[in-house]
Amino acid sequence: MKWKKRLWMKLGLAAIISLFILVIATYIGISFYFKDHYYCNTIIGGEDFSFKTPIEAEEALYSRLDHYALEVLGREDLSDIIMPEEIDMRFLMDDTLIKIKRGQEPKLWLLSLFRKYDYEFPWHVKYDEDALEKRMNKLAFFQAKNIRKPNDAYLTYSEEEKEYIIVEADPGTEVLKGKTEEAVKEALDVLEPQLDLEEKGCYKEAEIEKKDGNDRLINIRDQANKYVKAKVVYDWNGNEVIVDEDIIHEWIIIDKSKVTLDEDKIKDFVAEQAKKYDTYGKNRIFHTTDGREIELKSGAYGWKTDKESEREELIKALKRGETIEKEPIYSYTAAQPGQKDIGDTYVEIDLGSQHLYLYIEGELILESDFVSGNAARGWNTPAGVFGLTYKTRDAVLRGDNYATPVTYWMPFNGNIGMHDATWRGSFGGDIYLTNGSHGCINLPFENAKIIYEYVYTGFPVVCYY
Repeated sequence: MKWKKRLWMKLGLAAIISLFILVIATYIGISFYFKDHYYCNTIIGGEDFSFKTPIEAEEALYSRLDHYALEVLGREDLSDIIMPEEIDMRFLMDDTLIKIKRGQEPKLWLLSLFRKYDYEFPWHVKYDEDALEKRMNKLAFFQAKNIRKPNDAYLTYSEEEKEYIIVEADPGTEVLKGKTEEAVKEALDVLEPQLDLEEKGCYKEAEIEKKDGNDRLINIRDQANKYVKAKVVYDWNGNEVIVDEDIIHEWIIIDKSKVTLDEDKIKDFVAEQAKKYDTYGKNRIFHTTDGREIELKSGAYGWKTDKESEREELIKALKRGETIEKEPIYSYTAAQPGQKDIGDTYVEIDLGSQHLYLYIEGELILESDFVSGNAARGWNTPAGVFGLTYKTRDAVLRGDNYATPVTYWMPFNGNIGMHDATWRGSFGGDIYLTNGSHGCINLPFENAKIIYEYVYTGFPVVCYY
């Protein structure tokens, strides 16, 4: 049994020795192989030359050069190709391939299974600089028909959305010549098959490039939309006037750094509404008590917009982005809104018949004869519609050569007003033609008192012949 055991031991030892010898022999054989061949994972000029000889690598590289062309890619699917023969392009190979092989120790080939060996191009590229310059000038990217200048992002008013929106920048197709030439040369030097001008940053860019990338533009948009979202609903002498985004956006001025309101346009708007709806300074149709329809000349009465004050108030409301209902600021007001602003409460003074009527809410409260301005001296009481300036008791009426005390003083047209005239024994008729007043309406004391009790500042006074 012992001899069998020894036999197996001898056989096992022989097998191990044989295997060791085989491994050593195999490694040495492979090492001899890598004496002329590149390691595994050998990359030269971006191409895998594992297990190839320098001669095979050279043939492959020259084959690659024979089919080389540089394709230049741009925006909007525009492209062009530079052929080597167009620029007298040549490739000079040195002994780099041999040096690479010499630098790879054959007996250390096992290490290549676990690492990568990357080498630069083993040649130098030469071309005619003048020929390249001419070819560059002919590239599609430099032709006028293919060039569109970039446009900045900007704000515009959207009629559909009723607000300001940012229109993204148009990048255009204008390339930077110097940078493009530099990128082309770099690609030719390393025999890149393609050059993407977009990736290399060769395009001229808009100053404001992105819709959501520029805080200044966003701030301007938000400010403009604050203005345009305001809404002012006017009751303009009984007429509804709406100032909303359809009007406001026409008043907005936008430049590169700020938003402003066109105050001249706002001024014109207020003036236009005032012209349309104000009654101050306009003639009126009036139905007299005796049944006539007459045209009254305007006096100091009616609705009159304080245009400058209202312009300022409107601007403030827009800047605050308010939604409000309001009346315009008036410098003069009338008894009721609308074109028929006298209403049914007024004093009617018929200068032709020297007779006065006091109406309160359409009811005739009082009639009275009176004496008006002296016609013979040219002191005729002016016709027109007026609002009572004020009223006061115990006044002294003064002129060039007189000082007359009265109990009830009710001026309506400068120094012309209604008052009691206790010095007169009679009223009405033709007295005014030769013995009239300085222009005032002289009334019997009791009638002046009654009128005084009813009237107030702004009370309509209608005078006609």
